[in-house]
Amino acid sequence: MGKPVVREVKILDAVLKEEEGTEDEPKVVQYIWLQLQDVKSDVTLTSTLSLDDVKELTGMDRHLAGRELINFTIALKSREAPLSLIFNPDDREITADMIKNVEGI
Repeated sequence: MGKPVVREVKILDAVLKEEEGTEDEPKVVQYIWLQLQDVKSDVTLTSTLSLDDVKELTGMDRHLAGRELINFTIALKSREAPLSLIFNPDDREITADMIKNVEGI
């Protein structure tokens, strides 16, 4: 098992998704699914950002909703500059906390 290192990743895709709840808990949950690529190794990684994660990343005092959330997802997908993340290259999933530690998302 490798140790965490600083690596650059680029955003390949960002998709706004939602999951419907169950009969017992009919709440709809929205999140952003990210597909990232390690620039050095070309390994594909994934991450999910909840609405709470997005709120924290944007520094807003409320959740993004509707068109704002769609525009944020489009902006992530359109980002050309790579992000520097600290992660274990052996893992394929990037947590929201790893992304929260990056400036300028």
